Amino acid sequence: MTCERCNGLMVREQICDLQGRSNSLCVDGYRCLLCGDLVDALILENRRRTTASAELFLLTSPRMPRLVAA
Repeated sequence: MTCERCNGLMVREQICDLQGRSNSLCVDGYRCLLCGDLVDALILENRRRTTASAELFLLTSPRMPRLVAA
């Protein structure tokens, strides 16, 4: 697996929430060896959802007319 940010090598890692802010204490994820980016299932789902809503916004929002100097 390669990193989306830097195309570096992603390695499997167990990510633990030591502050106890989530329901499960540890989850499986991936960390980039070059830039340190962390990715797990929840992060990927949120990125997918955000990208889908941004595309929907661009398709449905009216575009501003282009202003031309007189």
